[in-house]
Amino acid sequence: MDERIKGQLITKLEGLASAPEEAVGVKPMEGEYEGCHRLRHGDLRVIYHWDKEVDVIVVLAIGPRGDIYK
Repeated sequence: MDERIKGQLITKLEGLASAPEEAVGVKPMEGEYEGCHRLRHGDLRVIYHWDKEVDVIVVLAIGPRGDIYK
């Protein structure tokens, strides 16, 4: 992964961690990942689960949008 993209993604994930309800580019998921959310960053997708009760975000996968759902 390009260092510039990696830095941007880290910044976006830090923003998600500090204010998950205000994150831009987030959608709830269905099917196999029901109960999870996806964060969009360019062609990359981050699939994560946010446990609101304990306020913990667990990143399940990061990858290109074409491959992440396979």
